[in-house]
Amino acid sequence: MTFEFEAEWTQAKGEAAMRLASAGPLPAPTPQPSPSASPSPAPGQADLGLINGPVHSKASGIRTVNAEARGKSTLDDAEAVGRSHAGWVAGAASNDCVGAWQRRLRELADLVDAAADALTTGTNAITTEDQAIADGLRAAGGVLEDA
Repeated sequence: MTFEFEAEWTQAKGEAAMRLASAGPLPAPTPQPSPSASPSPAPGQADLGLINGPVHSKASGIRTVNAEARGKSTLDDAEAVGRSHAGWVAGAASNDCVGAWQRRLRELADLVDAAADALTTGTNAITTEDQAIADGLRAAGGVLEDA
Protein backbone atom coordinates (compact mmCIF):
# COMPACT_ATOMS: atom_id res chain seq x y z
CA MET A 1 0.00 0.00 0.00
CA THR A 2 2.88 2.36 0.73
CA PHE A 3 4.19 1.76 -2.77
CA GLU A 4 0.89 2.86 -4.32
CA PHE A 5 0.87 6.05 -2.27
CA GLU A 6 4.45 6.85 -3.25
CA ALA A 7 3.68 6.29 -6.91
CA GLU A 8 0.56 8.48 -6.78
CA TRP A 9 2.45 11.16 -4.85
CA THR A 10 5.27 11.17 -7.40
CA GLN A 11 2.75 11.41 -10.24
CA ALA A 12 0.88 14.29 -8.53
CA LYS A 13 4.12 16.19 -7.96
CA GLY A 14 5.11 15.74 -11.61
CA GLU A 15 1.72 16.97 -12.85
CA ALA A 16 1.88 19.99 -10.55
CA ALA A 17 5.38 20.84 -11.76
CA MET A 18 4.21 20.66 -15.41
CA ARG A 19 1.22 22.94 -14.67
CA LEU A 20 3.50 25.45 -12.96
CA ALA A 21 6.00 25.36 -15.82
CA SER A 22 3.32 25.90 -18.47
CA ALA A 23 1.63 28.73 -16.57
CA GLY A 24 4.68 30.95 -16.75
CA PRO A 25 5.78 33.42 -14.08
CA LEU A 26 3.15 34.85 -11.80
CA PRO A 27 2.87 38.64 -11.54
CA ALA A 28 4.34 40.10 -8.40
CA PRO A 29 1.71 40.97 -5.80
CA THR A 30 0.86 44.64 -5.49
CA PRO A 31 2.10 45.95 -2.15
CA GLN A 32 -0.77 47.08 0.05
CA PRO A 33 -0.39 49.48 2.96
CA SER A 34 -0.80 47.69 6.22
CA PRO A 35 -3.59 48.77 8.55
CA SER A 36 -1.44 47.52 11.38
CA ALA A 37 -0.17 49.81 14.08
CA SER A 38 2.34 47.09 14.91
CA PRO A 39 5.93 47.28 13.74
CA SER A 40 6.77 45.94 10.30
CA PRO A 41 7.16 42.17 10.12
CA ALA A 42 10.60 40.64 10.16
CA PRO A 43 12.12 39.91 6.75
CA GLY A 44 10.53 36.82 5.25
CA GLN A 45 7.38 37.13 7.36
CA ALA A 46 4.05 38.29 6.03
CA ASP A 47 2.14 41.09 7.69
CA LEU A 48 -0.89 39.37 9.16
CA GLY A 49 -2.61 42.64 9.89
CA LEU A 50 -2.52 41.93 13.61
CA ILE A 51 -3.39 45.20 15.26
CA ASN A 52 -2.79 45.39 18.98
CA GLY A 53 -1.79 49.05 19.24
CA PRO A 54 -5.35 50.30 19.88
CA VAL A 55 -5.84 47.76 22.67
CA HIS A 56 -2.55 48.71 24.29
CA SER A 57 -3.51 52.38 23.98
CA LYS A 58 -6.90 51.81 25.67
CA ALA A 59 -5.29 49.80 28.47
CA SER A 60 -2.75 52.57 29.01
CA GLY A 61 -5.56 55.14 29.08
CA ILE A 62 -7.43 53.05 31.64
CA ARG A 63 -4.35 52.94 33.86
CA THR A 64 -3.84 56.71 33.54
CA VAL A 65 -7.44 57.59 34.38
CA ASN A 66 -7.43 55.13 37.27
CA ALA A 67 -4.22 56.61 38.71
CA GLU A 68 -5.68 60.12 38.46
CA ALA A 69 -8.90 58.96 40.14
CA ARG A 70 -6.94 57.36 42.98
CA GLY A 71 -5.33 60.73 43.69
CA LYS A 72 -8.68 62.49 43.77
CA SER A 73 -10.63 59.92 45.76
CA THR A 74 -9.68 61.10 49.22
CA LEU A 75 -12.57 61.69 51.56
CA ASP A 76 -12.16 64.16 54.39
CA ASP A 77 -11.81 62.98 57.97
CA ALA A 78 -15.32 63.26 59.39
CA GLU A 79 -14.03 63.29 62.97
CA ALA A 80 -11.87 66.37 62.25
CA VAL A 81 -14.95 68.13 60.92
CA GLY A 82 -16.80 67.15 64.09
CA ARG A 83 -14.14 68.74 66.30
CA SER A 84 -14.67 72.08 64.59
CA HIS A 85 -18.46 71.95 65.02
CA ALA A 86 -19.91 71.92 68.52
CA GLY A 87 -22.26 69.04 69.18
CA TRP A 88 -21.01 66.81 66.34
CA VAL A 89 -21.32 63.29 67.71
CA ALA A 90 -21.44 61.24 64.53
CA GLY A 91 -17.75 61.75 63.69
CA ALA A 92 -16.52 58.29 64.66
CA ALA A 93 -19.38 56.53 62.85
CA SER A 94 -18.83 58.74 59.80
CA ASN A 95 -15.12 57.87 59.87
CA ASP A 96 -15.99 54.17 59.84
CA CYS A 97 -18.33 54.71 56.91
CA VAL A 98 -15.80 56.85 55.01
CA GLY A 99 -13.05 54.30 55.70
CA ALA A 100 -15.24 51.48 54.37
CA TRP A 101 -16.02 53.46 51.23
CA GLN A 102 -12.36 54.28 50.67
CA ARG A 103 -11.37 50.62 51.06
CA ARG A 104 -14.09 49.60 48.58
CA LEU A 105 -13.06 52.27 46.08
CA ARG A 106 -9.44 51.12 46.31
CA GLU A 107 -10.54 47.50 45.77
CA LEU A 108 -12.48 48.58 42.68
CA ALA A 109 -9.50 50.57 41.43
CA ASP A 110 -7.34 47.46 41.87
CA LEU A 111 -9.86 45.50 39.78
CA VAL A 112 -9.65 48.14 37.04
CA ASP A 113 -5.85 47.90 37.04
CA ALA A 114 -6.04 44.11 36.91
CA ALA A 115 -8.49 44.31 33.98
CA ALA A 116 -6.14 46.63 32.07
CA ASP A 117 -3.24 44.23 32.71
CA ALA A 118 -5.35 41.25 31.61
CA LEU A 119 -6.40 43.10 28.47
CA THR A 120 -2.79 43.77 27.52
CA THR A 121 -1.68 40.23 28.40
CA GLY A 122 -4.56 38.71 26.44
CA THR A 123 -3.88 40.82 23.38
CA ASN A 124 -0.20 39.90 23.45
CA ALA A 125 -1.04 36.20 23.81
CA ILE A 126 -3.48 36.26 20.88
CA THR A 127 -1.01 38.11 18.67
CA THR A 128 1.79 35.70 19.61
CA GLU A 129 -0.43 32.67 18.97
CA ASP A 130 -1.56 34.01 15.59
CA GLN A 131 2.06 34.66 14.61
CA ALA A 132 3.02 31.11 15.67
CA ILE A 133 0.19 29.69 13.56
CA ALA A 134 1.29 31.81 10.60
CA ASP A 135 4.87 30.58 11.05
CA GLY A 136 3.63 26.98 11.12
CA LEU A 137 1.56 27.51 7.98
CA ARG A 138 4.49 29.16 6.27
CA ALA A 139 6.71 26.19 7.17
CA ALA A 140 4.08 23.75 5.91
CA GLY A 141 3.77 25.79 2.72
CA GLY A 142 7.51 25.52 2.22
CA VAL A 143 7.25 21.75 2.35
CA LEU A 144 4.52 21.85 -0.31
CA GLU A 145 6.54 24.20 -2.50
CA ASP A 146 9.38 21.69 -2.47
CA ALA A 147 7.02 18.93 -3.56
